[in-house]
Amino acid sequence: MKLPINTFWAKTARDEDGRLVGWHPLMAHSADVAAMLEALLEHTILGRRLGHLLGQEHLSPAQTARLCVLAALHDVGKVNHGFQARALDKKAPPIGHVAPLINFLRTDDAIQGELVEALGVREIAGWFGGEQEVIAFLLATWGHHGRPVEPQPGFRAHLWRKKDAQSPVQGIEDLRRATEAWFPQAFDDAPAFRMSSEFLHAYNGVLTLADWMGSDEQVFCWRDDESNRIEFAREQARQALQKMGLNPARARASLGEKTPEFAAVSPFPPYEIQRVCAELPIHQNGSLTVLESDTGSGKTEAAIARFIRLFHAGEVDGMYFALPTRTAATQLYRRVVETLERAFPDPEIRPPAVLAVPGYLEVDGTQAVQRLPHFRVLWPDQSRHRWRGWAAEQPKRYLAGAVAVGTIDQALLSGLKVGHAHLRASALLRHLLVVDEVHASDTYMTRLLETVLDHHLNAGGHALLMSATLGSATRTRLVTRGRQQPPGLEEAAQEPYPLLTHVDGRRREPVQLHAPSSDYSKTVQIDGQQLAEHPAEIARVAVAAAKKGARVLIIRNTVATCRQVQLALEDEVGSARELLFDVGGVPAPHHSRFAGVDRVALDQAIEANFGKDTARAGCVAVATQTVEQSLDIDADLLLSDLCPVDVLLQRIGRLHRHDRRARPGGFSAPKLVVLLPDERDLGAFIQESGQGRGPCGLGTVYSDMRMLEATWRLIEQKSTWTIPAMNRELVERATHPEGLAEIVSDLGGAWVSHAICMGGTEFADRALADLNLIDRTILYGDSDSLFSSDLDERIKTRLGEGDRRVRIEDAVIGPFGEATRELTLPAFMANHAADDSNEQPEEFATEIRVEDDALYFDFAGQSYRYDRLGIQLHQQ
Repeated sequence: MKLPINTFWAKTARDEDGRLVGWHPLMAHSADVAAMLEALLEHTILGRRLGHLLGQEHLSPAQTARLCVLAALHDVGKVNHGFQARALDKKAPPIGHVAPLINFLRTDDAIQGELVEALGVREIAGWFGGEQEVIAFLLATWGHHGRPVEPQPGFRAHLWRKKDAQSPVQGIEDLRRATEAWFPQAFDDAPAFRMSSEFLHAYNGVLTLADWMGSDEQVFCWRDDESNRIEFAREQARQALQKMGLNPARARASLGEKTPEFAAVSPFPPYEIQRVCAELPIHQNGSLTVLESDTGSGKTEAAIARFIRLFHAGEVDGMYFALPTRTAATQLYRRVVETLERAFPDPEIRPPAVLAVPGYLEVDGTQAVQRLPHFRVLWPDQSRHRWRGWAAEQPKRYLAGAVAVGTIDQALLSGLKVGHAHLRASALLRHLLVVDEVHASDTYMTRLLETVLDHHLNAGGHALLMSATLGSATRTRLVTRGRQQPPGLEEAAQEPYPLLTHVDGRRREPVQLHAPSSDYSKTVQIDGQQLAEHPAEIARVAVAAAKKGARVLIIRNTVATCRQVQLALEDEVGSARELLFDVGGVPAPHHSRFAGVDRVALDQAIEANFGKDTARAGCVAVATQTVEQSLDIDADLLLSDLCPVDVLLQRIGRLHRHDRRARPGGFSAPKLVVLLPDERDLGAFIQESGQGRGPCGLGTVYSDMRMLEATWRLIEQKSTWTIPAMNRELVERATHPEGLAEIVSDLGGAWVSHAICMGGTEFADRALADLNLIDRTILYGDSDSLFSSDLDERIKTRLGEGDRRVRIEDAVIGPFGEATRELTLPAFMANHAADDSNEQPEEFATEIRVEDDALYFDFAGQSYRYDRLGIQLHQQ
């Protein structure tokens, strides 16, 4: 590449000494990004999704070409003198390319007219219907860095006037004229766009994705020869979509002409509920399905079968499988990879499967070797995995994968005022959005999900929500957008279960279908014992059962009480250490506060000890909510803290999960011991403010004491629960608004203030969610849609995005013998350390030392201890 620079540049590279070693012309980069947008709109379903937002079946060729012209102008602000000076003088002021250009919209300087003329604004305005519309499109185009932009006073005219034979205005005009040759259809006589603010937001997201892909130097190599760049760029864009698995044509064709059978997903015959789900109607205007079925009934396979059918029909290009926890996501990911291998035997055609969990780097079940500087990644097979794993390399890209399995927060962030939300939202439009374990207990998260679904369905997208325990009030609100009232308590308690509720994208006439999940049923003995505040007694009960050969699982609501019981178990077993759950001989609890490699070891160990085919007998393990979902574990006896009944039913899914005939004597029938507090009057834990604050997470982890009281009453009223036959009644009795109101009426006193507090909390949570959500009824770039960094941080913390990944420069051996190179600190443990992005900078622990089988380290001024009990704050 020849130096020095002889035309307007878009990108440069410097060596370690700061010397300029490479550059990429603005004209070439503009062609790259425009060609990438063109490929996305023509070779993926995004052209249909954007068209749907305009009330059309698809974008017309003229509309696509006009958007590509705008895409070519996305970086046109780089021609200003201040930005261009940064290439030749590394000490030049850091003048950008967005604000210096966009501010011309708020100036009356004479140069404004020249810029308007050079950009062709008057002609472009005819494409969109008027001045206001073209300004909105320009703002959406120039705000492609992940946040909306708005013109401000202070336009610096001198950056744009001709100087030293260099004319920024002429550079703009040259680029705009090049677009006339690149996209001639844009300038044909065609109807103007129908203005749609939601379309504008979606267009910005697709353009941002195109800019990310078009800026990849390994796809669009740098060269200072600009001739025929558009043809080169178009070919590279097509190849990139193919290599990354984002063009679904070959994979779709490999499924054949006939609709795929369920056998493409599973070698086993489908349960009736799976068959009905797989054969649901396909609507070209989008759809929403709610699948309510018991734990272990094959909802995952039903969801993938629905995806395969929609994919085959050309209604989706991919799937995002959203799970409630990282553990659930990593466990389910393996199953999805295996299922895709079955459905698409040819690995060259198979859609790439990305593990969308921060801290992991994995595609198609293959882990990356390591991260490299400048946000690059070394893969085992660089020529193959580098392309298929592109979406796995950064959290903001996760939803741009072909098939991705991750946590629900990645989908919810697409609707929030955080950086690159529009990129996430537009990438998500390509997918069947599957949300597993939808609950009614979190108003804030439910409101976020509602808004994400609104945008997804408005664009003709498809979604599938799954739950074993969804209440009728939440289901009705989701499938009708609140247009219908939920059934009353008695009617809701009698609704069939399992149940499929299906509606097209308009959400006006939902249809309900009942089908059995399987012929499996279990009758669980429910035994409430006031042991929650007595770790030693819990340990005594559990160890006594383990000595009889039972596999005993204890689930606690908090990490602190989980650790307490772990230590009590170790005291209780004495020398009989073989009764304790362990990882490679090291006894440990199972919870979330472990290093990633150790979390994997814990999951593998608990499945080995409590899995379907294990021969292990006489074992006791204590855990938190990390074992509630996705892990295929089967306990002979379950002890659980009191929690809302929908959560309790999830936990019961780990009890006698499989039909095992060889269970130890006394444990042939499933039994659940519910660990209750000493105080029967839960009202005693209600403070003057109306908030609950009791032991073992009562009122804190699970804030609605009314649901806890309702659950306790169900335990007292019925000593046996038949699952899944009673699921519907149990959930409605403990979560339905009428049932909660009845508890308040019965008990009065503090419960009235608690109900008011919960009502206020629900209102506040919905209001906070609405404050944090992107308002897509407002034109992109209007002040009400701007994001603040403070809000960004609070939102990310609420969704767990405030967790911090801490690197250990020289790996140390962790408690289970694994080399530990990084640890994740929960947000509450790391709230003293600032975070500025999802792609967190390299952050290393300091003062590292290993003493007494524990790792001690400092991070951001705080000391920590890490051992077989997990990460804890350390008081020196």
